Amino acid sequence: MINSMREYVLCRTPGTMHSQGTTQIPSVGHRTTKRKTRELTTKFVAALSLALAATAGQAADIAIQMLDTSKDGPLAFEPVFVKANVGDTLVFNPSSKGHTTESLLVPDGAKPWKSGYDKATRVTVEKEGIYLYGCEAHRRMGMVGVVQVGQPVNLEAASKAAAAETAHFVMNKDRFSKALAQVH
Repeated sequence: MINSMREYVLCRTPGTMHSQGTTQIPSVGHRTTKRKTRELTTKFVAALSLALAATAGQAADIAIQMLDTSKDGPLAFEPVFVKANVGDTLVFNPSSKGHTTESLLVPDGAKPWKSGYDKATRVTVEKEGIYLYGCEAHRRMGMVGVVQVGQPVNLEAASKAAAAETAHFVMNKDRFSKALAQVH
């Protein structure tokens, strides 16, 4: 076995034996060491690639404000539509008092959520699909939002649930339809 880089350099000529002190290093050792070096280099490059990919693909925090008034009108989540990736975290911030966030529809296997009043709430989305949510106190006033995570695998169910909710709205009756129109 080669004990140092100097010994490796000394034995790099295939089919010969070199000596350093009293140790004989056959060319077979050179081939074994070269293969091990190649394997270690491959493993190092693979590990580095995974580390870089993990850094590039880190989950994001997506801020959603709970507002009395927004550019979309009264009583709104801003933005009303969010496109996220699996593993991202929705961060609901109560910019005005008297608001909550609760899931109205989540994809199969996803965890529903419900916050307390005036509480910043973090929801990590772990399943692909459409998530519908609203404010408990102001849902009938159209304070609702839509999140698309990855592919819209449950778009038909989300559209039906949104239509059922919208039938009870007293204002902002087009909020769900405008948000769902952004799904792609």
